[in-house]
Amino acid sequence: MFFRLRVAVFALLALVAGDFSGQVRAQCRMNSPDTVISGITLTDSESAVRVVGADAELIENDHDLPHARFVSTNGAEELVLFAPYGANPDEYAEAEVRVAGTEALTLRDLPIETFTTGRGVALGMTIKEVEALFGRCVKSRQRSGNEVFIEYEIKNADRDPEIGRFSFPLYYAEYEFQRGKLVRFRFGFAYP
Repeated sequence: MFFRLRVAVFALLALVAGDFSGQVRAQCRMNSPDTVISGITLTDSESAVRVVGADAELIENDHDLPHARFVSTNGAEELVLFAPYGANPDEYAEAEVRVAGTEALTLRDLPIETFTTGRGVALGMTIKEVEALFGRCVKSRQRSGNEVFIEYEIKNADRDPEIGRFSFPLYYAEYEFQRGKLVRFRFGFAYP
């Protein structure tokens, strides 16, 4: 009798634990995703025109979406804004900031010294600082020597209470660190 009761208790605990772990996984989501870069709200053409001007020249190639490139006033940072296919003029759904290379010096400079997101992300931050903003619920984390790459993802973003108004099915954010410091980040709504 005691054996049967013990088995029933363990079975019940396993059942509850299984349900609980499923709930934890379902609730695992990055905290408050970024949708703004240096005053530009993703998919908002009015904010983009205020910051980078109208009709920025879009570069098209086989490797990525059409995009416009800019450099900070001090030439240290590059901002890349990505336009999804079929988007309205001056509407960007993804943004990338990276350490500028020498080729970036030929780009149009913006009156911004540091490209910063609405949540405060900027180049030079540590992994702990980024995780303090978005949490540790990541899609992937890769380490190679002195480099760390962290990726967040929100599936069904078009039904998400925080970012559903953007009407894109997938949100992502990537952060690349070298020697513990942020050297590149890209975030936004993936083209379906």
